[in-house]
Amino acid sequence: GIKEWGADRIGIRLSPVGTFQNVDNGPNEEADALYLIEALGKRGIAYLHMSEPDWAGGEPYSDAFREKVRACFYGPIIGAGAYTPEKAEDLIEKGLIDAVAFGRDYIANPDLVARLQRKAELNPQRPESFYGGGAEGYTDYPTL
Repeated sequence: GIKEWGADRIGIRLSPVGTFQNVDNGPNEEADALYLIEALGKRGIAYLHMSEPDWAGGEPYSDAFREKVRACFYGPIIGAGAYTPEKAEDLIEKGLIDAVAFGRDYIANPDLVARLQRKAELNPQRPESFYGGGAEGYTDYPTL
């Protein structure tokens, strides 16, 4: 991909540590993850998108792990998982991430940006309607 498109046009999404659906990353998961992240950083990719296991009931990444990631990857880091606006702001202010992807909250809140700006309550998510079927779950969430 880098040869064809250039590193500055490629981002990588990883779920480097944690258990998901009873599958873990092995006994050296943190060291292995940091090795991979450092190697990606050396290649100059555009960004690193970190998917945390907390969206599926796992533990969120620790600040200590995030600091290690930041130390070996100098490009933009996007966080994703069970983020609240407060968690996003905190981690951005600490310099541990640069942006947040609010995927499922966007599905449930087509006006998410306005809701965050106004500090309005978010619609509850209905995961059973995500990513399949008909219009339900895509067109029937209320807006402000």
